[in-house]
Amino acid sequence: MTAGTPQGLKFARAQLPPEIPVFPFPLDFSRCISRAINTVQPDLFINFETEFWPNFFRELNRRNIPALLLNGRISRSSERFYRLSSPLFRPVFERFTYMAMHSREDTERAVRLGVMPRKVLTLGSSKYEGLTRKARPERTDYWKKLLSTGNGPVLIGGSLRGSESIELLRVFQRLRHFSTDLLAILAPRHMENIPKMSEWLEKENIAYDLLTQIESGARARIAPVVLVDRIGALFEIYSVGDLIFCGGTFEPVGGHNILEPAAWSKAVFYGPHLKKVLHEHRILRDFGGSFLVLDPGDLFSQWKKWLGDIDGLKKNGEAANKALNSFKGVIGRQVELILESLPKEN
Repeated sequence: MTAGTPQGLKFARAQLPPEIPVFPFPLDFSRCISRAINTVQPDLFINFETEFWPNFFRELNRRNIPALLLNGRISRSSERFYRLSSPLFRPVFERFTYMAMHSREDTERAVRLGVMPRKVLTLGSSKYEGLTRKARPERTDYWKKLLSTGNGPVLIGGSLRGSESIELLRVFQRLRHFSTDLLAILAPRHMENIPKMSEWLEKENIAYDLLTQIESGARARIAPVVLVDRIGALFEIYSVGDLIFCGGTFEPVGGHNILEPAAWSKAVFYGPHLKKVLHEHRILRDFGGSFLVLDPGDLFSQWKKWLGDIDGLKKNGEAANKALNSFKGVIGRQVELILESLPKEN
């Protein structure tokens, strides 16, 4: 397995057993690519989601190594870019044995870019199918005990980007007037936002704890705010939440994994910027498992209402879990494509 970022590399190595090698994806230069392919000697290259590197695919073609795309995504803006850069990217798309796309819109964009329709399938995303299996009930008890959540409501802001880190703190500050035992657990997408959030809390004279300090035993959770200052914990922390917001949706990022809370039967709130998760949003919406909010003020208004009916919100969480279950079966279909795409032995 390869990863394209230092954070992704670290996470993959922590998640996979030691017998599976994980290393950085080679830079798209001929010398780097040749060394990587000579080392791995792959029978099949599987590309996930996006990241199409022209030189890499040219070398695959030269060596007659088949390629397969899984969880494929092509956004509206990417389609325009690939169309303008057709001499570079059309050979990349033509190289795929199959392109298994995330949604109907992604499939249509691939066909418009010149891929033969018989090569393009709408299968969905395999990363959602494993979420239900990852949601182990005993982990909920672990986090409740570690974070001393008690019986009060818990607010969670996950994968917060840019201004969302402070806006969610402001929403929490306003909600405390209506629920004095409210606990906020906030996880920025990038750890460099932790100092900015800490500074804001200190200025507002609001006590906070860092997750790593709680986990190390340096201190027990006593403050009304916990800042998640490491990666890899957010998915399980969603299990103790009542009011959950998924970030990258107030900022024009396009959204992060809005289905993770659904694995714990939790309803999810998010903003209007959803271009990366539009398919997931539609399914959650149709099942009644999510709430679209326009801005932080709208989020405050909706959460203020739900603070008086946390039990009622649990019904929407159950609906979110049903939405997630509608993604089942993707992994099996993808395995079939992998087996079909592997070179046949003579």
